[in-house]
This record gives sequence, structure tokens and C-alpha cells, in this order.
Amino acid sequence: MDGGDSSGSNLPGQASDYAQPGDRSDVGSEPGSYGRPRKFVIQSTFGVPRERRSRKSRPCDACRRRKTACIIAVEPPCAFCKSRGIPCQSTSSGDGRYYPNSEYNSNYGGPSYSPSAYSGGPGDREGLDSRGSPNTAKSSPQTITSPAANDLTSRYGHDATAAAYSSVGFSRDKVKTEPDTSVSGMNIVQPALNSPESSVGGSAHTLEDNPGRATYFLGSTAEQDPFVLDAFSYGILSESSTVDANVVQLHRGGTDVDDLPLHFLFLSMGHPKHSNKSREEASDAIETKVWPHADVLVRLYFKYVHPVLPIMSKVRFLRRYASNRKSIPACLRGAVYALASVFWSEDPATRTGDSFPFEQHEIVDQAHRALRREIENPNLFVVQACLLLIHVQAPTMDAMEAPSTFTLAAQATACAQLIGLHQDPGEWNLEPVEKKLRRKIWWATFMTDCWAAIALGNPPHISETSFNTVAVDIEDMRCDEDVPDDLRYLVDLQNAYFDVSSGARFLEHVKVTTYLRGVLDCSFQVKLRQPDVQKLQGPAQLASIQDKLKDWPSLLPSCLAVPRNRDPALSCYNCPLHLTLYATKVLLYRALMHPATKAAKGILDSNLRTWFPHALSDFAQFTEFFVSINPGDLRGFWGRHARSQLILCGNFLVYLFLMAAERPHIEAAHKMLEDFRVKVNKIAQTDHIPTKALIRPTTIRTNSFFAQAAEVMRHGPEASITEPITICGPDGPTGS
Repeated sequence: MDGGDSSGSNLPGQASDYAQPGDRSDVGSEPGSYGRPRKFVIQSTFGVPRERRSRKSRPCDACRRRKTACIIAVEPPCAFCKSRGIPCQSTSSGDGRYYPNSEYNSNYGGPSYSPSAYSGGPGDREGLDSRGSPNTAKSSPQTITSPAANDLTSRYGHDATAAAYSSVGFSRDKVKTEPDTSVSGMNIVQPALNSPESSVGGSAHTLEDNPGRATYFLGSTAEQDPFVLDAFSYGILSESSTVDANVVQLHRGGTDVDDLPLHFLFLSMGHPKHSNKSREEASDAIETKVWPHADVLVRLYFKYVHPVLPIMSKVRFLRRYASNRKSIPACLRGAVYALASVFWSEDPATRTGDSFPFEQHEIVDQAHRALRREIENPNLFVVQACLLLIHVQAPTMDAMEAPSTFTLAAQATACAQLIGLHQDPGEWNLEPVEKKLRRKIWWATFMTDCWAAIALGNPPHISETSFNTVAVDIEDMRCDEDVPDDLRYLVDLQNAYFDVSSGARFLEHVKVTTYLRGVLDCSFQVKLRQPDVQKLQGPAQLASIQDKLKDWPSLLPSCLAVPRNRDPALSCYNCPLHLTLYATKVLLYRALMHPATKAAKGILDSNLRTWFPHALSDFAQFTEFFVSINPGDLRGFWGRHARSQLILCGNFLVYLFLMAAERPHIEAAHKMLEDFRVKVNKIAQTDHIPTKALIRPTTIRTNSFFAQAAEVMRHGPEASITEPITICGPDGPTGS
């Protein structure tokens, strides 16, 4: 914490009560003041150079609120405001409090914190500056205690929070906000003992943008029973009576015994200096590497990535980025820059200019370094970073999906659950905009968990009974998407407004993924001994999902179709969605036709023979879709999961050929497989590196089958592979 004396005696517009040495005043004595000591008054000024502990000049508003020295080397900003990237100014008001109509708030949307909470040192976490969320521009300066405490106050006519402290041996007057001397080696932010400020007339809270605090969801197995916290809410004080954490209730619960009160822990954040240093170094390295192309990369991200994966809160991100980009966690900035860098040569405005100055992995490495620190206090920005970093370009040498996608998905899931995204916020005392954003990010996490799990045949981390967040809708997708005029310089004009097709595309991705999850829960979980009733229910549930997926193309909005006569040079953003559908059908038919054995091929009424015609018909449509993919389509954003989805679809064509029992089926399956192989090899001839990385695992599997099929079919499992085994060196596969 910064040291220095309080500057409360030098407030703007006020005079000092004491004369400085060598100063004189021409203020005359008042009538009737004869015999009294004269008071010398000096009008202090703001903006002149001053050293530490100097009291001759007026401090800025931020330092006056913090009651610390205001150090200016030559001219504003002072040392503290410069470290935070906030406006350094001194208003004419003399009380140093926050005023809603001040110039500061009109320019920056107003802070979403109480003055007493903003008392951090220069090493505090990035992003915890004095600016509020763009969604809290009309924030009330009123300090709100927890809902439970407010309710008790209204009932009994006194401050229930104060009574609670008295009952445990602490007086509210003794609660200090100075830094704890026991952690003087750490940069600590000590918030006041209150809940986050309201941003809607003193009635709704925000879990984001609370400087100096991390918010963690307290589930039913947390440190205290939720009903006890409902009746007796208290803060957590350190040994020196400074506030370490506060429990805030966002939902009182209902009459139903399962409708529990819901609480969040607002924790005072403190990190060792080496953690802050590592995070700041990663942030500086990212910004240094992308300079002066950062704004261009942001534009490319919202042009190419966001329409396919609209998980970013567009206006909130752009508002933060425009005013102070370092208020956004470095891991998220790095993820945005890295994903956008792939499209530098695709955009007409950049491909004819300078060559791109760095490789994607250089930014990704620093983003992961920052994430290692940011994940200690996750928020919505950090969860978005976890989800986006999964989709960086895969190495071209990879023959399968990397296991890191699964572990990164687990990391995203853990962060989402830690901040309570798995709980539906519909009844919470929370900002409506924040509710919509939380739902959207949760379902993005749910999709990531499902698709990352199937790459290596793992069960998802999110269980069916571990969340109750309601389905996202088009209004949730519309929220925070229309960019105001002052931020439109960061996006192309067509990306400044909400795109209905992007929202609908995300909703269909969620719908298809829920069907996939039904298939996984029915047939691809770790097997336990099941009652006979459950064994009979499984096929019926799978048949129901097959009916829904059969009707899916007919019910699809026209804006999500893949046109037959489209421009081959342009990317169709709907192709990844259709690939997702067919990958889901692969697992559905593998479940319906289980077991796929030679014995089952000879039984007319087996599951294999019953569902085989349906699978053959559906994947004839897949082959037609895949053959129609243009070079321009492959230069768009497909996401990392497309690799494992293509592997599933390609291998299923092999499955159909090997499992076909009738001659017409064998001929149809072979034609599909041959058409697929020709298209795969044609795509693999491209010089476009992202396309090579996308198609290589499927290419080598398809070609491997054709190279070995005759020998294997002739000799069975005893057939030997005489080709040399591929050895991967530091620069890719090499011959043995």
C-alpha cells in the first residue's frame, strides 16, 4: 500500500487551517477578532510537481479518497493514477466523494465501487481499476449491505449488520480498512465491509467489476450452511480486524426445501508480488508484440471469429478495450489477438499491407502465462479466455486432437462453476444484462465440455444433475451486441449490430449439443449394473433423439442453410454447424446399431441391420455436404473441435463400408467412402496452413484405410503392417 499522510486538509476549494513556513497571508482579521491568533490561509493548487509526503498542493480525487499521498513528478497523472490508467484530476468539490454527474463519470461510465473499497496499492490485479462496467453507467453511489442485512434493518429499525458484529465481539467502529501489516509483503486490496453497489436504482447487484474483490459462489457444501447465512450474515475479519471477505446474498430462497438461499463470497484479493509481476510481464509482452496492430486484430476477431463463436460480450469488451485495454485480463486479450492473427492474410484490408510480425504461438504462450495467474481469481472475462484459448490453431504435425483440449475444457468448467454459472440467475438480485451474459457463457462452457470430451472417448465433466441454468434464447444473444457510435472504429460496420444469424447459429449449436449429451448419457458412460427397466429405456430415448435430428434440417432457419450456389471465395459460417450435426449423428447411430459385430451382420432383426439403411441415407447427405465445401469455406473459423468431428465422420464411412451386409449397401458405402477420400486429398493439397492442420488427421486415416484395407480384409487381424512408422521430429513428421 502506498504510504503518506492524509491529504484531507487540502481538499479542493478549501483552505488550510495552518500556515506553511515562510508563507504570508493578506487575509485580514474579521471584526471582533482582536486578541485572537490570526489564521493564515493558503489556497492549494492541483497539478504542480510534488514529492512524497508533500502537503502543499491539492491531491487528485483518487488519492484524496484513498487518503494517501499524491505524487506528481512533473505533471499529472500522479503515480497512483498512472499505475491504474485512470483519469488524474481534482474537482472543485471539497468532500472528495463520488458524484454521479462529475466529468469523470460522464466520460468513463462511472465507477462501480464504493470509495472506501478502492484502497489498493500499485501492484493490484490488472483490470481492477476505478472504471465500472459499461452496463453500470447509471450506477448509484449508494452503498448497499447484503439483502439479508437490509431486510433485518427494515424489520427491526436498526442496523442489523452492526448488531451482528456486536454479537461476535466486534464493533463496527473498530473495523479498519488499512492494510494488514501481517501481509505487508503482498499487494493487498482491502474492501470495506459492504456488498457491491447497486446499478439499478439501488436494487440489483453486480458480481463483476468490483475492484479489489473476487466473487465465488458458495454452494450447499461450502463452509457454512446456507440457511444459517440467511439468518446470520457476517464478514470475515483478519487478525488486525481488517476485512478479508464478505458474504452477500443474491437469492433469499423459497418455501420449497430445495429452493436454497444463494450466497457469494466477496473476497479481498491479495497476491504475492511475484504473481503480480508475472502477470504484468505477460501483459506487457503481449501488447509489445502486437503493437501497432492491436486495434486491427480486434476488428478481425469480431469479423471472423465472433459470428461463429459469439461468446464475447461485445460492447463490454470494446468499452473496456477503448478506455483502458489493460483493464481486460491479459489472457483474454491474448486469446483475441491470437485467434484473429490467423485471418490477417484473409482480410482485404490487411493482406496487401505489412506482413504479420509474429506467429500465433508467441501470443498464446504469453496468454497461458497470464491465465496461470488470472485463474486464481476467475471472472467472466477469464472464463471467456479459457474457452477461446482452446480454439487456437492446431500444430500441422498432429495426427489426432490434442489431449490439452480436454484438460483446458476442464479448466473452463471449473472456473465457470466457481463463479456460479451453473446456477440459473433468473431469481437473483442481479443486473439483467449480467444474467443474460452468464447464461450465454455457461452454455458455451457446456458445449466445450461435451465436444472436448468425445475426442478421446472421455465422459464429460459436467454431469446432468450438476446445473440448472435455463436454456439460452435469442434475447440473451442479442444483449450487448449493438456497438455505440463512439466504439465503432474498432469494428467493421456490418459487425456493429446484432446479427440474427449469429445468434441463431449459437442456439442451434446448443440444441445439437444437448442431443449429443443425451446420446452420451444413454450409451457412452462408464457402465454400471443397470436394472432391466433402464436397459429398455435406453433404445427408446435414442430413437426419440433420432426423430428429432431427422427433422432438424427441415426446421432450420433459412439463414443457417448451406447454399449450393454460393461464392467459392467466401466462407460460409454455417458449415461448422452442419459438421457438428453429422458428428452427433455418428455417435447416435453407433449407439443405435450397437453391437457392431460379424454375428450382428447375419441377423436380420439386429440393431445393426435395423438402423443401417437410416445411417446410410443420412451419411449420403453428409458426403454431398462435404464435397460441396469450397476453399473459401475452409479459410473461415471452424474451431478446434472440427478436427475430431471430421475424424468421427470419416471413420464412420469406413464403419458403414465394413458393416454393410447387402450388396447394394456395400456398393453405396464404398462410393461414399471413395468420394470422401477424393475430396479429402484435394483439400490436403492446399498451401493454407490452418486448412492443413484441420484436414491432416482425417486425410491420413482415410488413406491408411485404403492402403491397408485389402490386406486386412484378406488376412484379418493377423495382417501385418510393413510400412515404416512415422517419427515426429521438432519440425514435424520425418521418415524412419
